[in-house]
Amino acid sequence: MVEKCKGITLKQQIYLETIYDLSRQEGHAHVKLIAERLSNRMPSVTEAMRKLAEKKLVNYDIRKNVSLTAYGEQIARELDKRHGVLADFYAKILGCPPLKAQTIACKVEHVVDSAFCERLAEFASFIRNKEENGVELLKEFKEFYHQRQKKNSRT
Repeated sequence: MVEKCKGITLKQQIYLETIYDLSRQEGHAHVKLIAERLSNRMPSVTEAMRKLAEKKLVNYDIRKNVSLTAYGEQIARELDKRHGVLADFYAKILGCPPLKAQTIACKVEHVVDSAFCERLAEFASFIRNKEENGVELLKEFKEFYHQRQKKNSRT
């Protein structure tokens, strides 16, 4: 996946994710919706759509819905998968508040590769499997972490 994102800027990746998300939630995406979702001006979104269309990542025509090409959707799905793995790990394994877990995942998903995310997902699965079999690793970690936090706040 990192290879697929070569030549695609972080902003462009965010546009792909946004189009993917809007298409799933709203059934379609268009420049106005994208601009609203990202708090961008419509001319900026229009220019971004032109550039993504040049890279064969979106289908874009003025005043029509924007859709992902097969290649654009492949990239967006991978980013979405990474986001889910990371947010889940941060929230359910590390115990971060859900909103913070989502925010961090949004930043990290663009810099890690698929192999790392797969390994992280497998680690989370391993931990959950242990939990299901009565090994309280998460409880022990939370207690360990809180003790360290108390100790560090005293110094």
